[in-house]
Amino acid sequence: MDKKGMKTTTEEGTVVELPEPKTSARMLFDIVLEANKHQVLKHGIEFGVFDHLSEPISAEEVGRRLETQPEPTSRLLDMLAIIGVIKKEQGQYVNTPTAEEFLIYGKPTYMGDFIQVALDEYARMVAQIPQSLKNGITEQEIPEEQWSGWIDITIRAQRAVWTSKFLAQISEMPEFPHFKRMLDLGGSVGIYTIALVSRHPTLKAIVFDQPSVIETTKKIISEYGLEDRIGVLAGDFTRDDIGKDYDLVWTSDTLNFFPDKDKLEEICIKVYNSMNSGGVFVSQQQMVISKNGIWPPDTAWLSHIMAFEGANCTLYETDVSEAMLDAGFRSVESQYVNRALGTFRVDIGRKA
Repeated sequence: MDKKGMKTTTEEGTVVELPEPKTSARMLFDIVLEANKHQVLKHGIEFGVFDHLSEPISAEEVGRRLETQPEPTSRLLDMLAIIGVIKKEQGQYVNTPTAEEFLIYGKPTYMGDFIQVALDEYARMVAQIPQSLKNGITEQEIPEEQWSGWIDITIRAQRAVWTSKFLAQISEMPEFPHFKRMLDLGGSVGIYTIALVSRHPTLKAIVFDQPSVIETTKKIISEYGLEDRIGVLAGDFTRDDIGKDYDLVWTSDTLNFFPDKDKLEEICIKVYNSMNSGGVFVSQQQMVISKNGIWPPDTAWLSHIMAFEGANCTLYETDVSEAMLDAGFRSVESQYVNRALGTFRVDIGRKA
């Protein structure tokens, strides 16, 4: 090898030069090391690991309770500690506040099954990339029965994250004390409506969603004793009557299923016509990204993953606000906000 350490000579006298990369490959190896962390979390949920970690406990005791082998149990716990879901202190393991709140089965805030379904769905979508690259993306609609199949999981997930979803943003509006009637458009099981109505002395509401969902919505409303203040409407809001005389219309993760600008404007016109003068239309959508397609990173990533599955749910940053203005709303206030589930675009249209 020569003095610079870049060349070496073989027995045959051939000089071989070693490559000199101009940058580090660390980023690539970091991606490799990160690749299976989601599977480790999934295995922890499947085995109910977190149910036993409310107090510090040894790996041996965890294995005894789970009826698993000592060494692999210890390694799984170490890996969960490495990814930050649990903590390891003096050889014992304990839940982080996040795991304690959301990953213990039976708690009202349990989200373990939601996380498992999301991980499985995203993995399946990513697996579609080779086929899509070769054959193109086939547009698909999510069947109504699939929505109804997710109801129980949706209920638990919404109960777990409603506090970070939107409440303060709406309840702190200057118009909020004067709202009399609201519509939750595509409101699923109605948890967010229940949260708002519970914090307003007189507000009444309608939750609009598909027939397969709305029967469960009625039951949830009844659980909270709000049948006299919250009603329901079932149907397809792109075709059916959505009611009238609303002071507030709220919709979350609904408009992103209509990336066609003409359809989006039609929906905004329908909402506009359903509202009283001075009404407020609040749209909170997760998959609204910059026009260059890569920001916000979490939202853009999810948007592209779903597109490979054939579910084009991508809106671009001004799509909703422009549709609101074209529908007749006097002004629109827009911003990106960080929620428990990721980055959302919030557009607030006000009717004159």
